[in-house]
Amino acid sequence: MSPIPVPVESEYNRGVDVLVIPEARREIEALRAFRPASGTWGILIGHRRGPRYIVEKVVAAGRPGLRPDERLLEAFDRIWPGGVIGLMAVRPDAAFKKAVLAPVWYGKLVLRSAGPERAPVLQAGVVEFERRFFLDAVPLAAAVKEKAHE
Repeated sequence: MSPIPVPVESEYNRGVDVLVIPEARREIEALRAFRPASGTWGILIGHRRGPRYIVEKVVAAGRPGLRPDERLLEAFDRIWPGGVIGLMAVRPDAAFKKAVLAPVWYGKLVLRSAGPERAPVLQAGVVEFERRFFLDAVPLAAAVKEKAHE
């Protein structure tokens, strides 16, 4: 299944990017190692700092056929108050896209893992609205190595 199409450049999220910390990147890789069915998804836990989304944790939450909705967001928000910044999906299908293009996910980040298992591609977008909901592409920030503290 092809990835969710997103625009390459946009005025909506100019300057916005996504930093996936190393632990969260490992969680994404671990999720892929299970070779989940297309449409498997999870919740992104993290925060925003200025224009940057910082992904700190990925929690596997849904199987294909189970769609992210307002009730589910409320349940996760009770566990991580204010920490739910979006969703992550493995080869999302059209039904997943339709579910996230809704008011409850407005302004939330959507990471999509697409491509073959040997060379997966991680794509990021933010749910925006202008007469209709759509995913606005945002770049992934390069990971920065911290210097060792002496």
